[in-house]
Amino acid sequence: MARLASTRRRAAALVLALLAVALPGCSSPEATIDAVAQLRQRGQPRTALLKLQKLLGSLGEGPLPGSQAAVRLKALRAAGDVAYLELGDYAAAIAYYRRLISLQPGSPEAFEARAIIGDIFRDRFQDRQAAIAQYAAIASSDAPQAPHFQLRVAREYLELGNAEQARAEARTVRERWPESVEADEAQLLTGQAWALDHHDDEGLRAFQALIDRRPAPELVARAREGLAGLYAQAGKFDRALALYALALPLDPNPQAILTNIEAVRRRKEAARTVTPGNRNEAFDYGRPRPPDHETTP
Repeated sequence: MARLASTRRRAAALVLALLAVALPGCSSPEATIDAVAQLRQRGQPRTALLKLQKLLGSLGEGPLPGSQAAVRLKALRAAGDVAYLELGDYAAAIAYYRRLISLQPGSPEAFEARAIIGDIFRDRFQDRQAAIAQYAAIASSDAPQAPHFQLRVAREYLELGNAEQARAEARTVRERWPESVEADEAQLLTGQAWALDHHDDEGLRAFQALIDRRPAPELVARAREGLAGLYAQAGKFDRALALYALALPLDPNPQAILTNIEAVRRRKEAARTVTPGNRNEAFDYGRPRPPDHETTP
């Protein structure tokens, strides 16, 4: 009798375990994902990550049916996000995101994971080359965000001071997606890269080519700023001031243009022809000048 009772208890426990797996909300993988979200909202990221780790361990590394595979992807993304955003464990976050990529390469989730890995390398590890590798993988795909990440590759090279490679990457944007907003941005970047290399004539042509494309007003303003900066460097202060004035009403950051205008005005004043033989004036460029007439209170 005792053996029969023990057998019945084990059978009952097995039934309860099967029900727990089969019924939503009874410790199912989906319920675990929901519980993790609640733990994160309550400010318990470490407990949330432990739950995710147990879930991932139970799901294993091998092939899974569609619904379970989808849950595993959600768990990996959540684990990466908790490690990155809430615990600051960047190496662990990259490991989770990379596992996601290896399981579903070419999926939207994989592209999102690559973008996050790139941001971690750039912003947290100051490794722009590693970031470029992630962005370039998205740019070379058929993902809808490919032109955006091709432009990011060009920008990263410009930030690294590699103007030649920045121009090459920007040219790829213009050739693959010639009618896109990113193509306009790439044309602006091309002008900036020429200016960085001190190729003023090429820079002037690149900025003017962007204006001729009739892009968004903000880009027109930035192209005019680029032209104005090159003309100011060449000592053509009046032309620079006129271009800044045209850019001012279109730019969302007018204070930066006003600062540039003031700087060009000071340079223009400092470069004016001084009175022959006036030694004091010759050595007072840029200093505040007293009023022409004193007034007595």
